[in-house]
Amino acid sequence: MYLYNVSIIIEESQHETLLSWLQQSWTPTLPSDIKFLKMLNTPHEGHTYCVQLIVSDERQIQQFQSEHIVSLQAHIAQHHNEKAFIFDSVMQYL
Repeated sequence: MYLYNVSIIIEESQHETLLSWLQQSWTPTLPSDIKFLKMLNTPHEGHTYCVQLIVSDERQIQQFQSEHIVSLQAHIAQHHNEKAFIFDSVMQYL
């Protein structure tokens, strides 16, 4: 089993706009078992949001990336260039 985590860090000045888009436009397109979280006590300035998915194999991660992360990246590049960035990580359950 794998945990796929996508973290989105957004500057204070842009966070309300991005959060609204995430909640109203992007997350409704995601599978129902996706978790959408706000990171508390983050060492980063601004706000950090996370999207987490638990899958049984890495192929499912690649599929999720191509179906959903591409649109997230495009939106951030177009509307929040240099004000937000995303990074992802894959963890394996032991």
